[in-house]
Amino acid sequence: MQQLPALQALFRYQSGRVIALGRIILVVLFLLAIWFAPTDPETGVVETYTLLILYALLAVAVAVGTWRNWWLDARLALPTHAVDMAVFTGIVFSQNGTTSPFFLFFVLPLLSAAIRWTWRETAMTATALVLLFMIAGLLLAGTGGFELDRFVLRAGNLVILSLLLIWFGIHQHFTRLFFPVEDFKDGLAERENPIAKALEFAMQATQARCGALVLGASGEEPADGFAISGGELRGFSAERPLVRGFTGSTLLFDVGRDRALTRPPGGSFHFFGAHDVIDPDEARCLGLTAGLLAEVRTEMQQGWLILWDIPDLSTDYIDIGSELGRGAGAILDRQALLHAIEAGAAARTRLSLARDVHDSIVQFLAGAAFRVEAIKRADRTGAKIGPELDELKRLLVEEQGEIREFLLALRRDRELGLAEAVAELSVLADRLSQQWAIDCSVTDDGRKASIPIRLQLDLQQMLREAVANAVRHGGANRIDFGLAVENGSLHIKVADNGSGFSGKNGEAAVEPSSLKERVERAHGTIRLVSEPGSTNIFISLPLAGAAS
Repeated sequence: MQQLPALQALFRYQSGRVIALGRIILVVLFLLAIWFAPTDPETGVVETYTLLILYALLAVAVAVGTWRNWWLDARLALPTHAVDMAVFTGIVFSQNGTTSPFFLFFVLPLLSAAIRWTWRETAMTATALVLLFMIAGLLLAGTGGFELDRFVLRAGNLVILSLLLIWFGIHQHFTRLFFPVEDFKDGLAERENPIAKALEFAMQATQARCGALVLGASGEEPADGFAISGGELRGFSAERPLVRGFTGSTLLFDVGRDRALTRPPGGSFHFFGAHDVIDPDEARCLGLTAGLLAEVRTEMQQGWLILWDIPDLSTDYIDIGSELGRGAGAILDRQALLHAIEAGAAARTRLSLARDVHDSIVQFLAGAAFRVEAIKRADRTGAKIGPELDELKRLLVEEQGEIREFLLALRRDRELGLAEAVAELSVLADRLSQQWAIDCSVTDDGRKASIPIRLQLDLQQMLREAVANAVRHGGANRIDFGLAVENGSLHIKVADNGSGFSGKNGEAAVEPSSLKERVERAHGTIRLVSEPGSTNIFISLPLAGAAS
């Protein structure tokens, strides 16, 4: 059991190794089959031995040469594939015709095409094998070793298995996802660099010892990035574009041997020099050797992910690189979204506090100024102003306590009952009555409901704003603040006996801006109806998720 991880690492993302090893195992099993059953094939034993031994030597040579050489593996992929198909035809029909025990050899080239390439190459291989089998069978027709029923049966088996493997190739193409970002440990620590996090994610997935992620604004050449080498993170700026003239999404490179390899989706391998796509000077500055390069795109940026010093680099990493590039881009986009959400929340908080300060402190100061003017007028008439000053002082002290209660309420994490909320509003209404010299009352319909703390604070500020508007703009001396609960919403009616507004059909065109903004933030509605001698404001606020 302790050797299992090492075995998995040996063949992980190594389709070339799997095919090479499968080729060796298959030919060895055929040699053993002939050894233990010398009467099968019935004739041409020497020729069969010779063909299989030569093929075995070739299989071993290919496996040894390509085991750690992705470039040679890609170069030999098509030639060895053609040899596999030729050996299948030769070994099946050189001995025993349609009764050959080596018929199952055709599985190797089909599986090789399905694993190494796409469904198109698998279909082409299957077509070639079927045609070769049919042609060879027709050439043997009429001979003593030809059995028509077995020939038809095996041809049908070959077609059915070919269709299954073609389907496998199509399915593999649409489900190829090596690294779901959701499975990776997300959640950046505070102030952690998202570029470094995305780079670490890619390096961890490929076990690369070195990596770099260079990015730039969309439409511009990527120039700035971060590199990790020897476990140390450093930032850098490229004087010239690191990647030039490459229109694909992923490639393998070997700077020292000037090799580069890519494969478009559904296409074959393309070979070219590394210097054709990677700037030698910038590669030298980064210390690039042999590795993987993948495109990274986000909503606002584009660039390249470069990984090198990867253990057992193989052609499979061309497909893996595309997933890594998308994964790195998803991490960057996710972090950008989180920053945007935090910035939006901070902006909403600032706006909310600005409204609260305006509707509480500013309005109170306006009311205090209103009382000071009254005291000044009384002083000019010779009336005693001492009691008035004492009353103003008392209101200032109460307002100080109100501000303290407001700050404490912001820290509370519970809901209030409607009766408790109305009691707090009534205390505020009494204080506003004395501050603005107005008769202010708060009533409710007696129903039970839970009021979120944030909504209760909004109600207090709405009451302050309503009283201030009624006195300053309408000259009112009475205001009623009524609350009612219905269908999961809190309905508020604010009525005053001020001068009112003139509007078409009694409808005012514009509601008080501060009240309107606060109601909209709480996902509610507001309507103002006014006529000479009275103004009514109707507000509806949802109780579920109110003012969240």
